[in-house]
Amino acid sequence: MDEEARRQPNRKLIGAVIIVGCAVLGAVVALTWPRPSQESAPAQTQQQPGITVQRPVLKHMEKGQLAWQAQLRELYIAAGGQMIEAKGLEEAIIYGKAGEPLVRLTADTITGHTGHRDFEVSGNVRVVSYRAAIITTDKLSWNQEQQLLSCPDAVEVKNKQAIIMTSGLDYFVAQDLVKCPGQVTMYAGDNTVVGGNLEYNVATGNFRLEKIQMIFHAEEAKEKLKELRQQ
Repeated sequence: MDEEARRQPNRKLIGAVIIVGCAVLGAVVALTWPRPSQESAPAQTQQQPGITVQRPVLKHMEKGQLAWQAQLRELYIAAGGQMIEAKGLEEAIIYGKAGEPLVRLTADTITGHTGHRDFEVSGNVRVVSYRAAIITTDKLSWNQEQQLLSCPDAVEVKNKQAIIMTSGLDYFVAQDLVKCPGQVTMYAGDNTVVGGNLEYNVATGNFRLEKIQMIFHAEEAKEKLKELRQQ
């Protein structure tokens, strides 16, 4: 009994040493075990859903004929393939119902919907009609059904016969007809004409203008027309 009693404290001491040793070993393992570095973890970037296509050509057909086409620098198609946005409209051509080209336009951006026939362009918009009219503005929309170019902001129209400056303009391309409901300044010949509610035929040069004030600034009109002929 005495020998057994002497062994029990030794067993308790050895057990305590083993427990402490395991604890220390566990701490060392926990401190030295290789952990994945936060810096080496690949960064997760959130990409907008959609597809980007380089230098595509968009075409829209009407009853088997080409209605319009656009040469783009870059095209982004949103998820679902409905909304489209393009950067760098190098050239878009709108055709008449007989297949003849009507206007050519360039802009910074074109947006539209794949289920629709219409589109909008913005940024440095320039339209060249095959009737030799030039339209410059910052935003423009095309309505395929009405064959209508609409410019809601400040706009300038030039051809060999006149220069028109206004804000808010509708150009019915198939009819060669420009309508401006607001105030218009028109340089024609040696005269400057100011009025409102303009209707102007791009092909013939005929126009109708209401609330007219005839202002004879021949030199100013000549300078404007000179700028046009130099372009």
